[in-house]
Amino acid sequence: MMGQKQLIVSTEPVKISKMQTILEFIGTAVSNESVDITSSITQKVSHINFSDCDFVKKGDVLVQLNVEKQKAFQKQAEINLKEQQRELTRLSSLKDKKIIAEKEYDIQNTKLQDAQAKLAEIEEEIKEGTIVAPFDGMLGIRKISVGSLLTPGTVITTIDDIKKIKIDFPVPEKYLSLINKDCKITATSIALPNKKFYGSVQAISPRISPISRSILVRGIIENDEYLLRPGMMLNVTIQMQDRNALLVPESSISNVGEKHFVFLLGGGNKVKQTEVEIGQRINGYVEIVNGVKAGDSVVTDGVVKISDGDTVQIIQKADNSSAVAGDS
Repeated sequence: MMGQKQLIVSTEPVKISKMQTILEFIGTAVSNESVDITSSITQKVSHINFSDCDFVKKGDVLVQLNVEKQKAFQKQAEINLKEQQRELTRLSSLKDKKIIAEKEYDIQNTKLQDAQAKLAEIEEEIKEGTIVAPFDGMLGIRKISVGSLLTPGTVITTIDDIKKIKIDFPVPEKYLSLINKDCKITATSIALPNKKFYGSVQAISPRISPISRSILVRGIIENDEYLLRPGMMLNVTIQMQDRNALLVPESSISNVGEKHFVFLLGGGNKVKQTEVEIGQRINGYVEIVNGVKAGDSVVTDGVVKISDGDTVQIIQKADNSSAVAGDS
Protein backbone atom coordinates (compact mmCIF):
# COMPACT_ATOMS: atom_id res chain seq x y z
CA MET A 1 0.00 0.00 0.00
CA MET A 2 1.37 3.44 -0.95
CA GLY A 3 2.68 5.45 2.00
CA GLN A 4 2.70 2.46 4.37
CA LYS A 5 5.59 2.64 6.80
CA GLN A 6 7.92 -0.32 6.47
CA LEU A 7 8.73 -2.36 9.57
CA ILE A 8 12.40 -2.28 10.58
CA VAL A 9 14.00 -5.62 11.41
CA SER A 10 17.39 -7.27 11.61
CA THR A 11 18.25 -10.49 9.82
CA GLU A 12 20.96 -13.10 9.99
CA PRO A 13 21.83 -15.93 7.61
CA VAL A 14 21.29 -19.55 8.61
CA LYS A 15 24.75 -20.89 9.31
CA ILE A 16 26.37 -24.31 9.42
CA SER A 17 28.30 -25.15 12.55
CA LYS A 18 29.91 -28.23 14.11
CA MET A 19 27.82 -29.56 16.98
CA GLN A 20 27.87 -32.46 19.36
CA THR A 21 24.69 -34.31 20.24
CA ILE A 22 24.63 -34.72 24.01
CA LEU A 23 21.88 -36.98 25.33
CA GLU A 24 21.02 -37.01 29.03
CA PHE A 25 18.96 -39.63 30.85
CA ILE A 26 18.14 -40.82 34.36
CA GLY A 27 19.16 -44.38 35.19
CA THR A 28 19.30 -46.87 38.04
CA ALA A 29 22.44 -48.67 39.20
CA VAL A 30 22.30 -52.46 39.06
CA SER A 31 24.83 -55.03 40.32
CA ASN A 32 26.94 -56.66 37.65
CA GLU A 33 25.94 -59.96 39.28
CA SER A 34 23.58 -60.48 42.23
CA VAL A 35 22.14 -63.55 43.96
CA ASP A 36 20.66 -64.66 47.26
CA ILE A 37 22.85 -67.18 49.07
CA THR A 38 20.59 -70.08 50.09
CA SER A 39 20.75 -73.66 51.30
CA SER A 40 19.69 -76.53 49.05
CA ILE A 41 19.28 -79.05 51.90
CA THR A 42 17.58 -79.17 55.29
CA GLN A 43 20.22 -79.02 58.01
CA LYS A 44 21.43 -77.03 61.01
CA VAL A 45 24.19 -74.41 60.82
CA SER A 46 27.39 -75.47 62.58
CA HIS A 47 29.77 -72.65 61.54
CA ILE A 48 29.46 -69.17 60.00
CA ASN A 49 32.63 -67.85 58.38
CA PHE A 50 31.62 -64.33 57.36
CA SER A 51 30.50 -61.00 58.78
CA ASP A 52 28.00 -58.49 57.47
CA CYS A 53 29.09 -56.81 54.21
CA ASP A 54 32.38 -58.70 53.85
CA PHE A 55 34.17 -58.78 50.53
CA VAL A 56 34.74 -62.40 49.51
CA LYS A 57 36.34 -64.36 46.69
CA LYS A 58 34.73 -67.05 44.58
CA GLY A 59 34.88 -70.37 46.46
CA ASP A 60 35.31 -68.85 49.96
CA VAL A 61 33.40 -70.95 52.53
CA LEU A 62 30.57 -68.88 53.99
CA VAL A 63 28.57 -71.42 56.02
CA GLN A 64 29.19 -74.98 57.15
CA LEU A 65 26.14 -77.10 57.88
CA ASN A 66 26.09 -80.09 60.21
CA VAL A 67 26.73 -83.07 57.93
CA GLU A 68 28.09 -85.57 60.50
CA LYS A 69 25.18 -87.94 59.88
CA GLN A 70 25.82 -87.81 56.11
CA LYS A 71 29.50 -88.59 56.72
CA ALA A 72 28.50 -91.70 58.69
CA PHE A 73 26.22 -92.75 55.84
CA GLN A 74 29.13 -92.10 53.47
CA LYS A 75 31.33 -94.64 55.30
CA GLN A 76 28.56 -97.24 55.18
CA ALA A 77 28.03 -96.57 51.46
CA GLU A 78 31.76 -96.93 50.76
CA ILE A 79 31.85 -100.29 52.59
CA ASN A 80 28.81 -101.49 50.68
CA LEU A 81 30.32 -100.39 47.37
CA LYS A 82 33.54 -102.34 47.99
CA GLU A 83 31.52 -105.42 48.93
CA GLN A 84 29.45 -105.19 45.73
CA GLN A 85 32.63 -104.76 43.68
CA ARG A 86 34.20 -107.89 45.23
CA GLU A 87 31.06 -109.92 44.60
CA LEU A 88 30.90 -108.77 41.00
CA THR A 89 34.55 -109.76 40.49
CA ARG A 90 33.81 -113.23 41.94
CA LEU A 91 30.76 -113.71 39.73
CA SER A 92 32.65 -112.50 36.70
CA SER A 93 35.14 -115.35 37.09
CA LEU A 94 32.32 -117.89 37.51
CA LYS A 95 30.50 -116.50 34.48
CA ASP A 96 33.63 -116.89 32.34
CA LYS A 97 33.80 -120.57 33.40
CA LYS A 98 30.10 -121.06 32.54
CA ILE A 99 29.36 -121.99 36.16
CA ILE A 100 26.62 -119.32 36.66
CA ALA A 101 24.00 -117.90 34.39
CA GLU A 102 24.45 -114.52 32.71
CA LYS A 103 21.36 -113.24 34.52
CA GLU A 104 22.95 -113.73 37.96
CA TYR A 105 25.95 -111.67 36.88
CA ASP A 106 23.66 -108.90 35.52
CA ILE A 107 21.75 -108.74 38.83
CA GLN A 108 24.99 -108.21 40.73
CA ASN A 109 26.13 -105.56 38.25
CA THR A 110 22.90 -103.68 38.90
CA LYS A 111 23.53 -103.86 42.68
CA LEU A 112 26.99 -102.36 42.10
CA GLN A 113 25.55 -99.48 40.08
CA ASP A 114 22.96 -98.83 42.81
CA ALA A 115 25.76 -98.70 45.40
CA GLN A 116 27.72 -96.23 43.28
CA ALA A 117 24.67 -94.01 42.85
CA LYS A 118 23.91 -94.07 46.60
CA LEU A 119 27.47 -93.05 47.47
CA ALA A 120 27.41 -90.24 44.90
CA GLU A 121 24.12 -88.98 46.37
CA ILE A 122 25.55 -88.88 49.90
CA GLU A 123 28.75 -87.18 48.71
CA GLU A 124 26.66 -84.52 46.98
CA GLU A 125 24.71 -83.88 50.21
CA ILE A 126 28.00 -83.45 52.07
CA LYS A 127 29.22 -81.06 49.40
CA GLU A 128 25.98 -79.06 49.61
CA GLY A 129 26.57 -78.73 53.35
CA THR A 130 29.49 -76.42 52.58
CA ILE A 131 28.05 -73.18 51.21
CA VAL A 132 30.56 -71.09 49.25
CA ALA A 133 30.62 -67.75 47.43
CA PRO A 134 29.59 -68.25 43.78
CA PHE A 135 31.70 -65.29 42.60
CA ASP A 136 33.82 -62.40 43.88
CA GLY A 137 31.61 -59.82 45.54
CA MET A 138 30.27 -57.98 48.56
CA LEU A 139 28.03 -59.81 51.00
CA GLY A 140 24.89 -58.33 52.46
CA ILE A 141 23.43 -58.54 55.97
CA ARG A 142 23.65 -61.95 57.67
CA LYS A 143 20.18 -63.45 58.24
CA ILE A 144 21.03 -66.65 60.13
CA SER A 145 22.81 -67.75 63.31
CA VAL A 146 24.73 -70.82 64.40
CA GLY A 147 22.16 -73.50 65.23
CA SER A 148 19.58 -72.20 62.76
CA LEU A 149 17.75 -74.94 60.89
CA LEU A 150 18.01 -74.16 57.20
CA THR A 151 15.63 -75.52 54.62
CA PRO A 152 15.92 -75.32 50.82
CA GLY A 153 15.45 -71.68 49.77
CA THR A 154 16.26 -70.15 53.16
CA VAL A 155 18.16 -66.89 52.47
CA ILE A 156 21.47 -66.77 54.33
CA THR A 157 22.67 -63.44 52.91
CA THR A 158 23.10 -61.76 49.54
CA ILE A 159 26.14 -61.27 47.34
CA ASP A 160 26.68 -58.53 44.77
CA ASP A 161 29.48 -58.05 42.28
CA ILE A 162 29.83 -54.25 42.26
CA LYS A 163 33.33 -53.86 40.87
CA LYS A 164 31.41 -53.06 37.71
CA ILE A 165 27.97 -51.47 37.81
CA LYS A 166 25.25 -51.81 35.22
CA ILE A 167 23.01 -48.82 34.55
CA ASP A 168 19.51 -49.31 33.17
CA PHE A 169 17.94 -46.19 31.66
CA PRO A 170 14.95 -45.56 29.36
CA VAL A 171 15.63 -43.80 26.04
CA PRO A 172 12.82 -42.18 23.99
CA GLU A 173 12.33 -44.03 20.72
CA LYS A 174 13.26 -40.95 18.65
CA TYR A 175 16.87 -41.39 19.80
CA LEU A 176 17.04 -45.09 18.97
CA SER A 177 18.93 -44.56 15.71
CA LEU A 178 21.63 -42.55 17.53
CA ILE A 179 22.54 -45.15 20.16
CA ASN A 180 24.59 -48.28 19.63
CA LYS A 181 26.94 -50.52 21.62
CA ASP A 182 29.92 -48.33 20.70
CA CYS A 183 28.52 -45.30 22.53
CA LYS A 184 30.55 -44.08 25.50
CA ILE A 185 28.67 -43.02 28.62
CA THR A 186 29.42 -40.84 31.62
CA ALA A 187 27.51 -41.28 34.88
CA THR A 188 27.22 -39.00 37.88
CA SER A 189 25.35 -39.13 41.19
CA ILE A 190 24.09 -36.38 43.49
CA ALA A 191 25.53 -38.47 46.33
CA LEU A 192 29.04 -38.10 44.88
CA PRO A 193 29.51 -34.46 43.75
CA ASN A 194 32.19 -33.84 41.09
CA LYS A 195 32.80 -37.57 40.65
CA LYS A 196 32.40 -39.07 37.17
CA PHE A 197 32.22 -42.71 36.15
CA TYR A 198 32.96 -43.87 32.62
CA GLY A 199 31.78 -46.83 30.60
CA SER A 200 29.87 -47.83 27.49
CA VAL A 201 26.50 -49.09 26.28
CA GLN A 202 26.34 -52.86 26.84
CA ALA A 203 22.90 -53.78 25.51
CA ILE A 204 19.78 -52.30 23.92
CA SER A 205 16.45 -53.99 24.57
CA PRO A 206 14.67 -55.32 21.47
CA ARG A 207 11.32 -54.01 22.74
CA ILE A 208 9.89 -50.50 22.92
CA SER A 209 7.37 -49.80 25.66
CA PRO A 210 3.96 -49.04 24.14
CA ILE A 211 3.14 -46.92 27.19
CA SER A 212 6.22 -44.68 27.52
CA ARG A 213 7.42 -45.07 23.91
CA SER A 214 10.92 -45.64 25.24
CA ILE A 215 13.44 -48.44 25.00
CA LEU A 216 15.53 -49.80 27.88
CA VAL A 217 19.27 -49.37 27.42
CA ARG A 218 21.88 -50.97 29.68
CA GLY A 219 25.31 -49.45 30.19
CA ILE A 220 28.22 -50.76 32.23
CA ILE A 221 30.79 -48.66 34.09
CA GLU A 222 33.86 -49.29 36.22
CA ASN A 223 33.39 -49.02 40.00
CA ASP A 224 36.87 -49.91 41.25
CA GLU A 225 36.49 -47.82 44.42
CA TYR A 226 33.09 -49.39 45.21
CA LEU A 227 31.53 -45.92 45.54
CA LEU A 228 28.38 -46.78 43.61
CA ARG A 229 25.79 -49.13 45.06
CA PRO A 230 22.88 -50.99 43.45
CA GLY A 231 19.69 -48.96 43.45
CA MET A 232 21.35 -45.54 43.24
CA MET A 233 19.87 -43.00 40.84
CA LEU A 234 22.43 -41.91 38.26
CA ASN A 235 22.53 -39.18 35.64
CA VAL A 236 23.71 -40.68 32.35
CA THR A 237 25.26 -38.63 29.55
CA ILE A 238 25.97 -39.94 26.05
CA GLN A 239 28.12 -37.69 23.85
CA MET A 240 27.82 -38.41 20.15
CA GLN A 241 30.30 -37.62 17.38
CA ASP A 242 30.54 -34.10 15.90
CA ARG A 243 28.11 -33.31 13.08
CA ASN A 244 27.17 -30.36 10.89
CA ALA A 245 24.08 -28.49 12.06
CA LEU A 246 22.02 -25.54 10.81
CA LEU A 247 21.84 -22.80 13.46
CA VAL A 248 19.74 -19.67 13.90
CA PRO A 249 19.63 -17.21 16.83
CA GLU A 250 17.14 -18.05 19.56
CA SER A 251 15.55 -14.62 19.03
CA SER A 252 14.43 -15.67 15.55
CA ILE A 253 12.19 -18.46 16.89
CA SER A 254 8.53 -17.76 17.61
CA ASN A 255 6.22 -20.32 19.16
CA VAL A 256 2.55 -21.01 18.54
CA GLY A 257 1.40 -23.75 20.88
CA GLU A 258 3.89 -26.59 20.45
CA LYS A 259 4.94 -25.45 16.98
CA HIS A 260 8.02 -23.37 16.15
CA PHE A 261 8.32 -20.76 13.37
CA VAL A 262 10.85 -18.41 11.80
CA PHE A 263 10.37 -15.53 9.35
CA LEU A 264 12.37 -16.08 6.16
CA LEU A 265 13.35 -13.04 4.12
CA GLY A 266 12.29 -13.33 0.47
CA GLY A 267 12.34 -11.25 -2.70
CA GLY A 268 11.32 -7.64 -2.36
CA ASN A 269 12.12 -7.86 1.37
CA LYS A 270 8.90 -9.74 2.00
CA VAL A 271 8.90 -12.16 4.93
CA LYS A 272 7.35 -15.61 5.00
CA GLN A 273 6.42 -17.34 8.25
CA THR A 274 7.86 -20.87 8.05
CA GLU A 275 7.36 -23.77 10.44
CA VAL A 276 10.60 -25.43 11.57
CA GLU A 277 11.64 -28.42 13.62
CA ILE A 278 14.21 -27.54 16.24
CA GLY A 279 16.97 -29.57 17.89
CA GLN A 280 19.56 -28.63 20.48
CA ARG A 281 20.31 -25.16 21.86
CA ILE A 282 23.84 -23.86 22.31
CA ASN A 283 25.19 -20.43 23.31
CA GLY A 284 22.11 -18.49 22.23
CA TYR A 285 21.58 -20.44 19.02
CA VAL A 286 19.04 -23.11 18.08
CA GLU A 287 19.59 -26.08 15.80
CA ILE A 288 17.08 -26.31 12.94
CA VAL A 289 16.45 -29.91 11.98
CA ASN A 290 13.95 -29.19 9.21
CA GLY A 291 12.41 -26.14 7.53
CA VAL A 292 15.37 -23.99 6.39
CA LYS A 293 18.61 -24.36 4.46
CA ALA A 294 22.07 -22.89 4.80
CA GLY A 295 22.22 -19.28 3.56
CA ASP A 296 18.55 -18.47 4.15
CA SER A 297 18.06 -15.15 5.96
CA VAL A 298 15.87 -15.19 9.06
CA VAL A 299 14.49 -12.24 10.98
CA THR A 300 16.21 -11.94 14.34
CA ASP A 301 15.05 -8.59 15.80
CA GLY A 302 11.50 -7.36 15.29
CA VAL A 303 9.88 -10.80 15.10
CA VAL A 304 6.96 -9.79 17.34
CA LYS A 305 6.10 -6.79 15.10
CA ILE A 306 5.70 -8.58 11.78
CA SER A 307 3.29 -11.00 10.14
CA ASP A 308 3.45 -13.38 7.22
CA GLY A 309 3.77 -11.46 3.93
CA ASP A 310 4.91 -8.14 5.45
CA THR A 311 7.48 -6.04 3.62
CA VAL A 312 10.30 -5.02 5.91
CA GLN A 313 13.30 -2.72 6.00
CA ILE A 314 16.59 -4.37 6.97
CA ILE A 315 19.11 -2.86 9.33
CA GLN A 316 22.39 -4.59 10.06
CA LYS A 317 23.59 -5.35 13.57
CA ALA A 318 26.98 -6.31 14.89
CA ASP A 319 28.11 -9.79 13.84
CA ASN A 320 28.13 -12.13 16.85
CA SER A 321 28.85 -15.36 15.02
CA SER A 322 31.89 -15.93 17.22
CA ALA A 323 29.48 -16.77 20.03
CA VAL A 324 28.89 -20.18 18.51
CA ALA A 325 31.63 -22.62 19.39
CA GLY A 326 32.90 -24.64 16.49
CA ASP A 327 31.59 -22.48 13.62
CA SER A 328 32.78 -23.61 10.21
